[in-house]
Parts: sequence; structure tokens; C-alpha cells
Amino acid sequence: MVGSWAAALLLGLAVSSAARIPELNSGKSHQSLKRRAPGLDLVTDNVVPLKPVHSVLRHQKGLRRRQSTSNGGLTAINNPSQVNYVAEVGWGNETYSMILDTGSSDTWILKEGFQCLDSTGAPTIQSNCQVGPQFSGDFTGGQIENVNFNITYGTGILAGKFGWEDITIANITVKDAQVAVVDQAYFNFNVSGLFGLAFASLTSEFPGNDPTKNIKTHYMTYEPVFYKMVDQHLSLPTFSFAPDRSGPNGYFAVGGIPPVNTTGKTASASILTSKETRSKPSINRPDYYYINIDGAIIGRSNSTLSNSTSFPPFVGFVDTATTLTLLPTALATAIAGAFKPPATYVAAAGLYEVPCNATAPKLAITISGVSFPVSPADLILQPQVDGSTGLCALGFQDGGGEYILGATFLNNVLSTFDLGALEVRFTALTQKL
Repeated sequence: MVGSWAAALLLGLAVSSAARIPELNSGKSHQSLKRRAPGLDLVTDNVVPLKPVHSVLRHQKGLRRRQSTSNGGLTAINNPSQVNYVAEVGWGNETYSMILDTGSSDTWILKEGFQCLDSTGAPTIQSNCQVGPQFSGDFTGGQIENVNFNITYGTGILAGKFGWEDITIANITVKDAQVAVVDQAYFNFNVSGLFGLAFASLTSEFPGNDPTKNIKTHYMTYEPVFYKMVDQHLSLPTFSFAPDRSGPNGYFAVGGIPPVNTTGKTASASILTSKETRSKPSINRPDYYYINIDGAIIGRSNSTLSNSTSFPPFVGFVDTATTLTLLPTALATAIAGAFKPPATYVAAAGLYEVPCNATAPKLAITISGVSFPVSPADLILQPQVDGSTGLCALGFQDGGGEYILGATFLNNVLSTFDLGALEVRFTALTQKL
């Protein structure tokens, strides 16, 4: 069993695409985001600060993004020690801290007195779920009858009810958005809920009132909050993240980019459809933010990247709620071997680890011909120390076939998600590394 420290690093809030083959449609109509030319990425006032939030550590296996169990779709998960992409979100007349997740689409909040679940989905004592303030009211616009909310993340089991609520983020209020209140959960983050930012094809509404009777392929799509924001002409179909190590934790912006300093060229990467990624070959639409990644460049700490070793392209998706960046085996192995001293693979943790004072190599991830250097602070994760080995984990690990640009990469760039142009844009941030 992986220790709590290792589980703490394996945050992943996106649901497996392999399980998302729709057979039903909710019958609710909503306007799709229209394809358009890329925007100019103008600075906007519609921003909200990001902040880090710590969680309670739990003993779990490594990253598993969808596991089947016998409890109607509720699944075991693991937790990280820190989530960096958290912001204040208005829910009716109250404000709560929520994870901003590009790997899922639903927006939800924990109900006061919710049933805490253990890693198998069975009820357990409330103190086993250490979370932020919980919601004690009712849906302003009423509950939606005869449907239920039920989702399994890489780090959570959730079930609850849908309703209509006014949601505010980055100074924009979306009226009568469809959101969920969670009344049973296995969840251990010091937040109140989650704001989903992926495509509508990943929403998790099911027919009926009993989540234990859900059939995972019989989900129904609906209009997520950000879609409704665009449909109400409150924002362009773009949002962006700009982390900051030197001051506040950074910013999330809607309809443009935050006022931050960048350097170098911008890389534009087309969002691949499910047909292109072969996750659902018969359906040609986007779900996750999958993009083509040109590869990576690794150099010694005293070398220049121009003298370094290059690695071939791969496809991965961009996920703000995954702490680690998960890479092809050959690339992850090469990165581990380039540390001084070299990192070792710790089987009990399922991670590459190094002495916390090791010297990190130079690393850059290349997207659309532009190479983005990675800070040493994202290569060796401190101060999280493995209590069993006294070592620190690497921020870039072997993905085992599922490749993700997580927070340890995204911390180094301004990332803009353009749902109208169906592309993600990256520009290096000017910041103290």
C-alpha cells in the first residue's frame, strides 16, 4: 500500500475518458460554444486570486482515474498535500473556496452534514473527511427532480442533487446555473467544492434519485457554468491561469488574461477531439484538453538546453487539478537519471525520489515549437518528504500510458484555454524561479 505522503502527490481530478460513452441525452437544450478565430488575449479585469490549500493525507494506491467497484460507481481515491489552483467562488449570497479543475465539468459544493465515505464508498465517521466550510442552504432556483449527481475523480467520490443557483467568479455572476450539492463524499481537501472547466461532454448527471443504481454509461449532459456564462454573453469563451511564486499565488481570469508579465513566444496547441485521441473513435468532439506535445529537452544543470538531449512527441492533456506532470516512461526515466545524484524509483511510493538537496537538471517542455523551461522548484517537490525514505519526490513522473501536463508544468506558464478556437495557448511567465 502506498503511504500517505506518496498519495499526497497524486492529485488527479479528471474522470477516465474510456468510461464516458454516452447512451442517453438529457433533453435539455443549450447553445454550443461556436467555433471562432483565436482571440487576442487582452488583459481583463475579470480576475480572481489563486491560493494554495492544504489537505489531509490519506493512505491510498497510486493515481487511478476511474476504477470500477461494486458500489454503484463510487470509487477509491487518494489525496495531495497541496492544491494550488483554488479560488473564491460566490454561491448565491455566500463565498466559498473551490478547486478550479480543467479535468472535469461539474460545479458542486459540499452540503452541511454530508455523509462522509471511506475509500470503498462505505459510510464512516465525519472526522475522516477534513474539508472546508459547507453549504447549509437550499438551491435559490429550486432542485432539479428525478436526476442525481454522481462522479468519481482521481481523488474523490461524490454523490448529490442538482439544482439552479447564481454562481459568481472573477466578478461575473451567472444566473440560474445548473450545479450540484453533494450529500455523500469521500473527499479530503480544505475546500468547499469544485468549479469544473472542461467540456460539456464530461458532465455527470444521471437519471433517477438513487446514485447506487446509476449505470455509468447512462449519463446525461447539461450546460456547465462556464458554458452558460458565455451563452449569457457575459464573457468570451476563454479563461486563463497565471501562477505566481514571488507574491500572491497567482490569478484566474475569465474572458482574457490577468495582468502578469510574460516572456518569449506564445505556443498555440489545438485541442484534440475524442476521435483524434481515439478515446471515443466514433465521436468527433473534445472532452479533455488533449494536445500534441512536441517533446522535451533535458540538460545537465551546468549546460544549456541547446546542448541537451531531445525526446519525441506525445499526446497529453492539460489538468490544473493534477499536481504532478506525468510523462512517457523513457522521458521520465531520463529526467530521473539526470539529477545529481540520480533519482531512484521507490516501489512502495510508486514515485521517483531524490535527496531533497539534490541538483536538478535543466528541463523544458516543447509545445508547437516553443520550449518552456521548468523551474527547479517544480522538479523537486519540497517540503513534502517521504517519511519512509527521507527523500523528496520529483514533480515529473512516469504516466504509465496516461500523460498529463499538471501543476508542476503549469506553474511556469500563462495558460489560456480558448473553447471557441479549440486551442490552449502557453506563454512563459516572468518570475523568480
